Amino acid sequence: MDELLNNPLFQSALLPFVVSLLVAVILRPHGWFWAGLSAVVGFTASVYLLTDFRFFPLSSHRKILLLGGGAVILGMLLDLLPWRRITPGLLFVAAVAATLWVVWPRFRAFDGWQLWALAIAGPAYVAWLVVSCDVLRQKTLQADSVVFALGLGTGLSALLGATALYGQLGSAIAAAVGARLLLQVFGKPVVAGSVMLVPLITVLALLGLGAVVYAKLPWYSLLLLALVPVMARVPLPANLPRLLQIVLSVLIVLLPALIAVYLTWQEAGAPAI
Repeated sequence: MDELLNNPLFQSALLPFVVSLLVAVILRPHGWFWAGLSAVVGFTASVYLLTDFRFFPLSSHRKILLLGGGAVILGMLLDLLPWRRITPGLLFVAAVAATLWVVWPRFRAFDGWQLWALAIAGPAYVAWLVVSCDVLRQKTLQADSVVFALGLGTGLSALLGATALYGQLGSAIAAAVGARLLLQVFGKPVVAGSVMLVPLITVLALLGLGAVVYAKLPWYSLLLLALVPVMARVPLPANLPRLLQIVLSVLIVLLPALIAVYLTWQEAGAPAI
Protein backbone atom coordinates (compact mmCIF):
# COMPACT_ATOMS: atom_id res chain seq x y z
CA MET A 1 0.00 0.00 0.00
CA ASP A 2 2.81 2.43 0.88
CA GLU A 3 4.38 1.75 -2.49
CA LEU A 4 1.11 2.70 -4.23
CA LEU A 5 0.61 5.84 -2.15
CA ASN A 6 4.15 6.97 -2.92
CA ASN A 7 3.83 6.33 -6.65
CA PRO A 8 3.96 9.73 -8.48
CA LEU A 9 1.48 8.54 -11.13
CA PHE A 10 -1.02 7.55 -8.44
CA GLN A 11 -0.49 10.78 -6.48
CA SER A 12 -0.84 13.21 -9.37
CA ALA A 13 -3.11 11.38 -11.84
CA LEU A 14 -5.11 8.39 -10.67
CA LEU A 15 -6.08 9.60 -7.19
CA PRO A 16 -7.29 13.11 -8.12
CA PHE A 17 -9.16 11.70 -11.15
CA VAL A 18 -10.99 9.00 -9.18
CA VAL A 19 -11.81 11.24 -6.21
CA SER A 20 -13.04 14.03 -8.46
CA LEU A 21 -15.15 11.58 -10.47
CA LEU A 22 -16.81 10.11 -7.37
CA VAL A 23 -17.50 13.49 -5.80
CA ALA A 24 -18.85 14.85 -9.11
CA VAL A 25 -21.29 11.93 -9.38
CA ILE A 26 -22.46 12.58 -5.82
CA LEU A 27 -22.82 16.35 -6.21
CA ARG A 28 -24.15 16.33 -9.76
CA PRO A 29 -27.85 15.99 -8.81
CA HIS A 30 -27.57 19.10 -6.64
CA GLY A 31 -26.72 21.21 -9.70
CA TRP A 32 -25.59 24.81 -9.51
CA PHE A 33 -21.94 25.31 -8.67
CA TRP A 34 -21.65 22.51 -6.13
CA ALA A 35 -20.41 20.06 -8.74
CA GLY A 36 -17.45 22.37 -9.33
CA LEU A 37 -16.18 21.40 -5.90
CA SER A 38 -15.45 17.91 -7.20
CA ALA A 39 -12.25 19.03 -8.95
CA VAL A 40 -11.19 20.98 -5.85
CA VAL A 41 -11.70 17.90 -3.65
CA GLY A 42 -9.80 15.71 -6.11
CA PHE A 43 -6.88 18.12 -6.12
CA THR A 44 -6.99 18.35 -2.32
CA ALA A 45 -6.63 14.58 -2.05
CA SER A 46 -3.48 14.79 -4.14
CA VAL A 47 -2.16 17.69 -2.06
CA TYR A 48 -2.60 15.59 1.07
CA LEU A 49 -0.44 12.77 -0.29
CA LEU A 50 2.19 15.15 -1.67
CA THR A 51 2.49 17.49 1.33
CA ASP A 52 0.64 15.84 4.24
CA PHE A 53 -0.96 19.28 4.70
CA ARG A 54 2.23 20.66 6.21
CA PHE A 55 2.19 24.39 5.55
CA PHE A 56 4.92 25.58 7.91
CA PRO A 57 7.62 26.72 7.70
CA LEU A 58 6.41 28.71 4.74
CA SER A 59 7.94 28.08 1.33
CA SER A 60 6.82 29.11 -2.13
CA HIS A 61 4.68 26.02 -2.80
CA ARG A 62 3.16 26.15 0.69
CA LYS A 63 2.20 29.78 0.17
CA ILE A 64 0.59 28.83 -3.14
CA LEU A 65 -1.44 26.04 -1.56
CA LEU A 66 -2.54 28.27 1.32
CA LEU A 67 -3.67 30.89 -1.18
CA GLY A 68 -5.53 28.18 -3.09
CA GLY A 69 -7.39 27.25 0.08
CA GLY A 70 -8.35 30.86 0.68
CA ALA A 71 -9.43 31.18 -2.95
CA VAL A 72 -11.94 28.35 -2.45
CA ILE A 73 -13.72 30.47 0.14
CA LEU A 74 -13.54 33.55 -2.08
CA GLY A 75 -14.91 31.60 -5.05
CA MET A 76 -17.78 30.25 -2.98
CA LEU A 77 -18.67 33.76 -1.79
CA LEU A 78 -18.62 35.01 -5.38
CA ASP A 79 -21.04 32.23 -6.35
CA LEU A 80 -23.34 32.78 -3.38
CA LEU A 81 -23.46 36.57 -3.24
CA PRO A 82 -24.52 39.05 -5.95
CA TRP A 83 -21.08 40.57 -6.43
CA ARG A 84 -20.66 39.89 -10.12
CA ARG A 85 -20.34 43.55 -11.11
CA ILE A 86 -17.28 44.09 -8.93
CA THR A 87 -15.87 40.59 -9.37
CA PRO A 88 -13.18 41.44 -12.00
CA GLY A 89 -11.77 44.27 -9.90
CA LEU A 90 -11.87 42.21 -6.72
CA LEU A 91 -10.14 39.26 -8.36
CA PHE A 92 -7.51 41.54 -9.92
CA VAL A 93 -6.57 43.09 -6.57
CA ALA A 94 -6.56 39.70 -4.82
CA ALA A 95 -4.41 38.13 -7.56
CA VAL A 96 -1.84 40.93 -7.44
CA ALA A 97 -1.61 40.75 -3.65
CA ALA A 98 -1.25 36.97 -3.73
CA THR A 99 1.48 37.14 -6.37
CA LEU A 100 3.52 39.71 -4.47
CA TRP A 101 3.36 37.57 -1.33
CA VAL A 102 4.67 34.53 -3.19
CA VAL A 103 7.51 36.22 -5.10
CA TRP A 104 8.50 38.87 -2.53
CA PRO A 105 11.60 36.97 -1.31
CA ARG A 106 13.05 37.14 -4.83
CA PHE A 107 12.85 40.92 -5.01
CA ARG A 108 16.18 41.20 -3.21
CA ALA A 109 17.87 39.07 -5.90
CA PHE A 110 16.95 41.41 -8.78
CA ASP A 111 17.54 45.01 -9.70
CA GLY A 112 16.92 47.30 -12.65
CA TRP A 113 14.67 46.02 -15.42
CA GLN A 114 14.55 42.51 -13.94
CA LEU A 115 13.03 43.85 -10.75
CA TRP A 116 10.42 45.84 -12.65
CA ALA A 117 9.65 42.85 -14.86
CA LEU A 118 9.02 40.71 -11.81
CA ALA A 119 6.98 43.40 -10.04
CA ILE A 120 4.76 44.14 -13.07
CA ALA A 121 4.71 41.14 -15.39
CA GLY A 122 4.35 38.55 -12.61
CA PRO A 123 1.17 39.98 -11.04
CA ALA A 124 -0.18 40.79 -14.50
CA TYR A 125 0.15 37.13 -15.57
CA VAL A 126 -1.64 35.79 -12.50
CA ALA A 127 -4.35 38.46 -12.58
CA TRP A 128 -4.97 37.92 -16.30
CA LEU A 129 -5.49 34.18 -15.89
CA VAL A 130 -7.72 34.49 -12.83
CA VAL A 131 -9.94 37.26 -14.22
CA SER A 132 -10.19 35.96 -17.80
CA CYS A 133 -10.96 32.40 -16.71
CA ASP A 134 -13.59 33.37 -14.13
CA VAL A 135 -15.63 34.86 -16.97
CA LEU A 136 -16.17 31.25 -18.11
CA ARG A 137 -17.85 30.20 -14.84
CA GLN A 138 -21.19 29.54 -16.56
CA LYS A 139 -19.66 27.97 -19.70
CA THR A 140 -19.01 24.45 -18.55
CA LEU A 141 -17.14 23.02 -21.52
CA GLN A 142 -14.88 26.02 -22.00
CA ALA A 143 -14.17 26.29 -18.27
CA ASP A 144 -13.24 22.64 -17.87
CA SER A 145 -11.18 22.67 -21.06
CA VAL A 146 -9.21 25.74 -19.97
CA VAL A 147 -8.39 24.39 -16.51
CA PHE A 148 -7.43 21.01 -17.99
CA ALA A 149 -5.13 22.63 -20.57
CA LEU A 150 -3.53 24.98 -18.04
CA GLY A 151 -3.09 22.11 -15.59
CA LEU A 152 -1.43 19.90 -18.17
CA GLY A 153 0.66 22.69 -19.69
CA THR A 154 1.77 24.13 -16.35
CA GLY A 155 2.34 20.71 -14.82
CA LEU A 156 4.48 19.31 -17.62
CA SER A 157 6.35 22.58 -18.10
CA ALA A 158 7.08 22.79 -14.38
CA LEU A 159 8.23 19.18 -14.33
CA LEU A 160 10.71 19.95 -17.10
CA GLY A 161 11.82 23.36 -15.91
CA ALA A 162 11.34 23.38 -12.17
CA THR A 163 10.70 20.60 -9.66
CA ALA A 164 8.77 17.36 -9.53
CA LEU A 165 6.42 18.77 -6.87
CA TYR A 166 5.32 21.72 -9.03
CA GLY A 167 4.77 19.34 -11.92
CA GLN A 168 2.73 16.92 -9.82
CA LEU A 169 0.52 19.68 -8.42
CA GLY A 170 -0.28 21.04 -11.88
CA SER A 171 -0.89 17.56 -13.28
CA ALA A 172 -3.19 16.72 -10.36
CA ILE A 173 -5.43 19.65 -11.29
CA ALA A 174 -5.55 18.46 -14.90
CA ALA A 175 -6.51 14.95 -13.76
CA ALA A 176 -9.21 16.23 -11.39
CA VAL A 177 -10.81 18.37 -14.10
CA GLY A 178 -10.40 15.53 -16.60
CA ALA A 179 -12.99 13.63 -14.56
CA ARG A 180 -15.49 16.46 -15.15
CA LEU A 181 -14.75 16.37 -18.88
CA LEU A 182 -15.42 12.64 -18.92
CA LEU A 183 -18.78 13.12 -17.23
CA GLN A 184 -19.75 15.68 -19.89
CA VAL A 185 -19.66 12.86 -22.43
CA PHE A 186 -22.32 10.91 -20.55
CA GLY A 187 -24.60 13.55 -19.09
CA LYS A 188 -25.78 17.13 -18.91
CA PRO A 189 -22.90 19.50 -18.05
CA VAL A 190 -22.93 21.30 -14.71
CA VAL A 191 -21.42 24.78 -14.42
CA ALA A 192 -17.96 25.05 -12.92
CA GLY A 193 -18.60 28.18 -10.88
CA SER A 194 -16.05 30.50 -9.31
CA VAL A 195 -15.66 27.95 -6.53
CA MET A 196 -13.70 25.79 -8.97
CA LEU A 197 -12.16 28.33 -11.30
CA VAL A 198 -10.79 30.86 -8.81
CA PRO A 199 -8.77 28.46 -6.60
CA LEU A 200 -7.53 26.12 -9.33
CA ILE A 201 -6.54 28.88 -11.74
CA THR A 202 -4.88 30.81 -8.90
CA VAL A 203 -2.79 27.78 -7.98
CA LEU A 204 -1.85 27.07 -11.60
CA ALA A 205 -0.93 30.68 -12.35
CA LEU A 206 1.25 30.91 -9.23
CA LEU A 207 2.88 27.54 -9.92
CA GLY A 208 3.84 28.73 -13.41
CA LEU A 209 5.22 32.02 -12.14
CA GLY A 210 6.98 30.30 -9.25
CA ALA A 211 8.64 27.89 -11.67
CA VAL A 212 10.06 30.89 -13.55
CA VAL A 213 11.11 32.85 -10.48
CA TYR A 214 12.46 30.04 -8.30
CA ALA A 215 13.62 27.54 -10.93
CA LYS A 216 14.47 27.49 -14.63
CA LEU A 217 11.16 27.53 -16.46
CA PRO A 218 11.66 29.93 -19.40
CA TRP A 219 9.57 33.07 -19.05
CA TYR A 220 8.18 32.84 -22.57
CA SER A 221 6.36 29.63 -21.59
CA LEU A 222 4.04 31.82 -19.53
CA LEU A 223 3.21 33.92 -22.59
CA LEU A 224 1.94 30.79 -24.33
CA LEU A 225 0.03 29.60 -21.28
CA ALA A 226 -1.60 33.03 -21.09
CA LEU A 227 -3.12 32.33 -24.51
CA VAL A 228 -5.12 29.35 -23.24
CA PRO A 229 -8.19 31.36 -22.07
CA VAL A 230 -8.07 33.29 -25.36
CA MET A 231 -8.29 30.05 -27.34
CA ALA A 232 -11.38 29.11 -25.33
CA ARG A 233 -13.22 31.92 -27.16
CA VAL A 234 -12.83 30.18 -30.53
CA PRO A 235 -16.42 29.43 -31.61
CA LEU A 236 -17.49 25.90 -32.43
CA PRO A 237 -20.51 24.95 -34.58
CA ALA A 238 -23.52 24.39 -32.33
CA ASN A 239 -24.72 21.38 -34.32
CA LEU A 240 -21.64 19.25 -33.64
CA PRO A 241 -22.13 16.00 -31.69
CA ARG A 242 -21.40 16.45 -28.00
CA LEU A 243 -18.34 14.22 -28.01
CA LEU A 244 -16.84 16.06 -30.97
CA GLN A 245 -17.47 19.41 -29.28
CA ILE A 246 -15.62 18.24 -26.18
CA VAL A 247 -12.67 16.85 -28.15
CA LEU A 248 -12.33 19.97 -30.32
CA SER A 249 -12.66 22.33 -27.38
CA VAL A 250 -9.89 20.53 -25.49
CA LEU A 251 -7.60 20.31 -28.51
CA ILE A 252 -7.97 24.01 -29.33
CA VAL A 253 -7.05 25.23 -25.85
CA LEU A 254 -4.30 22.61 -25.53
CA LEU A 255 -2.42 23.99 -28.54
CA PRO A 256 -0.57 26.87 -26.81
CA ALA A 257 -0.09 24.76 -23.67
CA LEU A 258 1.61 21.96 -25.61
CA ILE A 259 3.81 24.45 -27.45
CA ALA A 260 4.86 25.83 -24.06
CA VAL A 261 5.74 22.30 -22.94
CA TYR A 262 7.76 21.68 -26.11
CA LEU A 263 9.71 24.93 -25.80
CA THR A 264 10.41 24.22 -22.15
CA TRP A 265 11.70 20.78 -23.07
CA GLN A 266 13.96 22.33 -25.70
CA GLU A 267 15.33 24.79 -23.16
CA ALA A 268 15.50 22.75 -19.96
CA GLY A 269 15.97 19.19 -21.15
CA ALA A 270 15.02 16.15 -19.08
CA PRO A 271 12.58 16.37 -16.14
CA ALA A 272 14.01 17.35 -12.77
CA ILE A 273 13.04 14.13 -10.91
